[in-house]
Amino acid sequence: MSEQGHDVLYYENIEGGHGGAADNGQRAMMTMTALAFEFLKQKLFPQVHAND
Repeated sequence: MSEQGHDVLYYENIEGGHGGAADNGQRAMMTMTALAFEFLKQKLFPQVHAND
């Protein structure tokens, strides 16, 4: 991306391990965020999930 002139934004939770969450609270927040994005994706692009 940077070679094409785009800004590259990156966040790394330095407290977390391979799973990305340092504790159960962070793991729960990541799970809820993923569920919310999946819900939005299904509502915004229902044709993609028609065969699921």
